[in-house]
Amino acid sequence: MQIEQRKEKQDFVHQVAKSAVEDWRGRKICLPSLVIAIAVEGTDWGKSVQNMEEIVLFPRRHDGIRRHKTICHAVRSHNNYLAIWREDNQEGPNWENLIGQKHYILAVQYLQEAEYPYSPSKNYESKLIELIEGYEFYKYDEEKDGFT
Repeated sequence: MQIEQRKEKQDFVHQVAKSAVEDWRGRKICLPSLVIAIAVEGTDWGKSVQNMEEIVLFPRRHDGIRRHKTICHAVRSHNNYLAIWREDNQEGPNWENLIGQKHYILAVQYLQEAEYPYSPSKNYESKLIELIEGYEFYKYDEEKDGFT
């Protein structure tokens, strides 16, 4: 049973990572490791993504857009959200320091400083870093040819 669960986790991470890496290479909005960690945390390793016809990869979004047809669409939509999200009284997005940030620890800190609308928890930052480091999601941030 543990082997099967580990395989399911790996499959989920691989699917999200593939889209996150592709989007990062094209647009440099949010590091793949951070996208993966947010998806893992928000879906409990994909357990809540049961209906593959309507994927809810980032269930904590506050803009009402949660369901997507593919993981790729979910990742792109998430990163679009990061690129434009702002409070009602703001002129520009909260994410200026996050966009294009190549170091996951700084990216997570900037996410928290910008009052990331997915989680008001003060532990969210450390939880994401634990996931990124514990499962080596940072390896997906490396610039290299091909996807592993």
